[in-house]
Amino acid sequence: MKYKVFCVLLAGTVLVLSFLSYSHRHSQENDVSRYKLIATHIYDSLNAAFEDPIAISKAMACDTFLKDALRKERTSSEKEAEDVVSSYLAALKENFGYNAAFVVSEGTRRYYTPEGISKIVNPKETPYDIWYQLFIDSGKEFDLDTDLDQVNGYRWTVFVNARITDDDGSLLGVCGLGLFMDDLQDMVLASENEYRVKINLIDAEGLVRVDSDSMNIENAYISDAIADNAGDGAFTYAKRGIGGFRMTRYMQNLEWFLVVQGFGMRSGSGFLGLFSIVQYVLLLVLIVLIVAGREKSSRFCTAGEEETEDPLTGIPNRNYVKEAYGELGVFNTVRYKSLVMFDIDNFKSVNDTRNGDAIVVGVVGLAKKAVDENGILFRWAGDEFVCFMELSADECEPVFRQLCQDVKTKYEVSISVGLVDVDLTQTIKTNYHRAVQQCYVVKENGGNGVRRK
Repeated sequence: MKYKVFCVLLAGTVLVLSFLSYSHRHSQENDVSRYKLIATHIYDSLNAAFEDPIAISKAMACDTFLKDALRKERTSSEKEAEDVVSSYLAALKENFGYNAAFVVSEGTRRYYTPEGISKIVNPKETPYDIWYQLFIDSGKEFDLDTDLDQVNGYRWTVFVNARITDDDGSLLGVCGLGLFMDDLQDMVLASENEYRVKINLIDAEGLVRVDSDSMNIENAYISDAIADNAGDGAFTYAKRGIGGFRMTRYMQNLEWFLVVQGFGMRSGSGFLGLFSIVQYVLLLVLIVLIVAGREKSSRFCTAGEEETEDPLTGIPNRNYVKEAYGELGVFNTVRYKSLVMFDIDNFKSVNDTRNGDAIVVGVVGLAKKAVDENGILFRWAGDEFVCFMELSADECEPVFRQLCQDVKTKYEVSISVGLVDVDLTQTIKTNYHRAVQQCYVVKENGGNGVRRK
């Protein structure tokens, strides 16, 4: 009799818990639908914020008046050219309200603003100016770039860059508009507070480009969102922790991803919330028991390690640097004395005509021998690599000159190398950009060499 009563009670308990679990899942499904609507609203708002700057920047690049002004620049005095281009930009500023309107001339490298010529763009001397060469080399007609605006008090700004070409396809310059980050932050923060979510725009590497907290801009990564493989048609949905979520969608016009995160959705009732917590606790206990019973070797095969290792070459990638040196990306050791950046010259052509992956693996093999135990080699992006070296720049220079010769001899390709002494007062990113500057000087002189600051 007692056994039957126990069975009835057990069956009744299972039915009640199943009903509560169903009710809870139904409540969660409603929450997911609600937050997808919220995420879509945020997506539309951000699209609208960028729609005009992108359209105007593209129109500027096609404007025959501006093209003609740049063609005549070399035959005009500096003052005449400044008056024409700056007046053009001042009219844009007056009509549309964009303070950060600019034109950069390829012929003279003058940086025109509504107020006049601000400076001469020179990536060899000014780290901030490397954006120009990077954009030109990308081959893109336009792109978005988050940077500090030197002209407007080093304010964080999202620049819309557009390529200006002549009728024969030759480059005349770059033009565009900038959206001040604090204006975007006001809009983002209002939505975050209203809907209790976190909103970010990130690039294809997961680097944060827009955030309501300026400390995260171009410092923090949301790498997990890239793994969601989001398209531009709809949001992907991923659970995060207890009641949390992440929604990701590709914004084609921006070529960035919108990430909307929540850190605990509402529950249908207090009891259902408690029941959900109990479920998670039991699940956690089960996971701990399973993990504890595994062999030690298996515990090292984690997703985190896969994310911080380049699958092609087996060397650490850029995510490793983020994990090792924090979201702010600062050196936390005096171990490394110099930073080296190198890439394969004309790699697009090499990749089109030969086995690009095999070339990359081969170059990495030679680089690992060159670096040996004197540093650490990272695959930064594509055919671009970075080394943190324990040797001084004086000691590194002959090592990498020899690497240039070895790569040329064995694989019939060349590399360009930029080398700088590590400045511990600056971020890793700034040290990296200093090395990139030196690398581009090598490329401008034909590649296959080393240059140090």
